[in-house]
Amino acid sequence: MPKAKPPKKPSWRFASLKSLRAAPRSFMHHPRQRAIGSFVRGEQLLAGQFIFAGQLVDGPDTSIWNLRPPSAAFLEAVQSFAWLDDLAAIGDGAARKRAQKWLLEWIEGFGQGTGIGWEPGLAGRRVIYWCAHAMFLLKGLSPKQSTAVFKSLGRQVNFLSNNWKAVPDGLEKIEALTGMVYAGLSLEGCEYALRPALKGLAATCYTWIAEDGSIPSRSPEALAEVFTLLTWVARLLEATGHPDDPAITDALERVAPGLRALRFADGSLARFHGGGRGAEGQLDQSLADAGLRANVTLTGFMGYERLSAGRITVIMDAAASPRHHASPLAFEMAAGRWPMLVNCGPGARQGGAWSAACAQAAAHNTLSVEGRSPAPDDVVAERAQDLESIWLSARHTGFAKPFGLTHERRILVSTNGRNFSGEDRLFPVSAPPEPTHPADVLSCPQRGHSYMLHFHLHPEVVAEKQEEGVTLTLPNGEVWTFKQEGGLTCLLDSVFLDRTHTAPRATKQIVVMARTLDYVGAIRWSFIRT
Repeated sequence: MPKAKPPKKPSWRFASLKSLRAAPRSFMHHPRQRAIGSFVRGEQLLAGQFIFAGQLVDGPDTSIWNLRPPSAAFLEAVQSFAWLDDLAAIGDGAARKRAQKWLLEWIEGFGQGTGIGWEPGLAGRRVIYWCAHAMFLLKGLSPKQSTAVFKSLGRQVNFLSNNWKAVPDGLEKIEALTGMVYAGLSLEGCEYALRPALKGLAATCYTWIAEDGSIPSRSPEALAEVFTLLTWVARLLEATGHPDDPAITDALERVAPGLRALRFADGSLARFHGGGRGAEGQLDQSLADAGLRANVTLTGFMGYERLSAGRITVIMDAAASPRHHASPLAFEMAAGRWPMLVNCGPGARQGGAWSAACAQAAAHNTLSVEGRSPAPDDVVAERAQDLESIWLSARHTGFAKPFGLTHERRILVSTNGRNFSGEDRLFPVSAPPEPTHPADVLSCPQRGHSYMLHFHLHPEVVAEKQEEGVTLTLPNGEVWTFKQEGGLTCLLDSVFLDRTHTAPRATKQIVVMARTLDYVGAIRWSFIRT
């Protein structure tokens, strides 16, 4: 059978100079900056320390456009102009001059309408940030320089108008359409972009965002980014005197309760399916901007189950894993505002082998068999609650094809918030065949499979192996003890990746190793606050 050809990358339509609409002449409205900039990151940029996508490139006295990007994610972050938030957070003359210098250099080096940076999602982001920081960027420019900025904006809006329909439904399309909305409401001469952009957003909200507010990728961070963009559109419509868009309002109302359910007490999102904790403070800002009242906290959303009692919060992946991210039945757990058990995080920002490694089961708080991850498979979950505890039981058959095994996980959170425990079981998908040959009867040990339970610790948790188990000390001095029945417990090295650090952070993981016997295995475990 011939191999299936990979889908072709869309061929974007680039307009010639003659086919361009007239360049916008001025701003009708200056959108409010709603993203949160960092004064510290702004100072780092001025000092030549470029930190994007969790990676650092030192370049004192170097233009941001002369850097050698270490990854595609780094390049996209630079080309998006999101760093304008950080320079604007400083807001002095030096920061403005640096922003203007890099803006004009981009127009000269990349602004011809083809090549690097010319993809609809990226162009949409760039238009958003140019419009949101227009007063910061345009102040003090010469008439010739201002004309160049407006001409470049016109070219980018024209590019978006020509290409947004070719973008598959998803975050990139919403980025492109949001950029068109910003241009249509802000720039005199770009009004033509508003109506098709709102129509496209409405269609995407109804077809791509499910009725319950979930998205196909099941990435909490991606959902938060979608929510933020839709919030920006809603507030810009309001600020310019336009009526609310029913499709956008409806999408925000569907998504907001789920996002609240996917957050821990410190404001971070659960780290699943290529997503991290989210930009510091951005989701709080977006939820406040949306102006929606807090709904009852959801216990199940987008395939995740939330168990919360006392100071314990557990969020578990209880659905099939999309996009080759093997995390069925994995969870993250926090004690109050302190994350304790975490998945390794998004490896794509580091590029290369990190992306594949962080998508494996072993990078999550779940079970692997013979070092392998389960295949995507449906998950069946049930939950119950009594006066003393909250229970959740879930299972999947993702190990059926290679090993003939079903994985079942049962977890319990005590209502007093002092005990988080569980049991992981492996058993046959169907009854194993009875051995018929004497040699098969004598070779029962060969019918076993090694398996490992992984419990990755947050880097700020101090772990110490002792005879009775593993003691875990949180930054606030709180002490927890891990114990298990079945298997052998080891304390091994692990890593943690997040956007606040430029390299993977060293941490530890508790690993329980065991072996099935006649296709059956079981490990009981508990984390108890002492």
